[in-house]
Amino acid sequence: MARMRAAARRQGAVADLRLDDDSRLTDRIRFEVAARLNALVETTAADLLHQAERLRAEDDGERDPVAPPSPAEAIARMRRAGLLHAPDLVAELVAQVRQQMLAEALPMENMAGDAPSLLVRLIEAPDRIVAASARAVLAAEGRARMVEADGEAIALPGAVRRNLVWTVAAALRQGDDAGLDRALAQAAERVLAAHGEAEGPGAAVLRLAEAIDARPAELPDLLLESLSDRQLGLFIALLAHATGIEHEELRDIVLEPEGDRLWLVLRSLDLGRAAVARIGLALSEADGRRDVDGFAEALDAIMAIPAADARRAIATLGLPRAFRDAMARLDEGAAR
Repeated sequence: MARMRAAARRQGAVADLRLDDDSRLTDRIRFEVAARLNALVETTAADLLHQAERLRAEDDGERDPVAPPSPAEAIARMRRAGLLHAPDLVAELVAQVRQQMLAEALPMENMAGDAPSLLVRLIEAPDRIVAASARAVLAAEGRARMVEADGEAIALPGAVRRNLVWTVAAALRQGDDAGLDRALAQAAERVLAAHGEAEGPGAAVLRLAEAIDARPAELPDLLLESLSDRQLGLFIALLAHATGIEHEELRDIVLEPEGDRLWLVLRSLDLGRAAVARIGLALSEADGRRDVDGFAEALDAIMAIPAADARRAIATLGLPRAFRDAMARLDEGAAR
């Protein structure tokens, strides 16, 4: 075991040195992601164990059931098996943390003068659908502040959630205890059924963007005001609704430090120079990885792109992710 640990440390050091600065996570991101990951696994394990115990208690034919491992042991087992840091799960959590950090760092600017913030005004909107959707966003923000203490508050895409639940269930097995295996399988199905109605990341702000259904003339001010209010989630949702690009894909585009795809998205909507400049400046001030001088020098070239050309350039981004993934695999195979 000591030799294995030493070898793992050496491999980890080599892997870390191979990373460039753009790929390396900051200490804060590592801490936040680790906290969310542990909360997710612990909460999922506790739910599975609770359901499994109830199911085994109902099984009159089982005698002297073997006690399953604790949530902490399940985490240790997943780590040893290399399953704790599942790529899809880690990518989702990193994106959530980056979005939160970028939103917190956005420069605040009251574009509405003495009027309340954008979200408050939407809550008070005469359109009841818009108002109800805005209240749901406010409630979702309150739940998001509980993510470190409660894994239930962390929204995950359905496929990522399913993989996590079944992996944790496998980590809770104890030898060849067939009774425990049956109970864990049924418990996993119950937990997944309970999460069937759970919302994925960005669901509340996407509903609000759909309720607002901004006209082209309204969109620039809404985008700028959502950034000035540090409502980055609403900014992403407004762009996703306007372009038809999936929320997770649009979120990745906004979080990219280079900004190349974001400028194409903004030009595809025919946003003017002032709006593009203010968006680029706000994101550059909030994200130290971005090159504000490079953006300023590239602004003329960005604005020279016709909206129709930009729409053609990003057309594939509006396709389903499974289709785009298959296209990428095909391109990679042809290149080999």
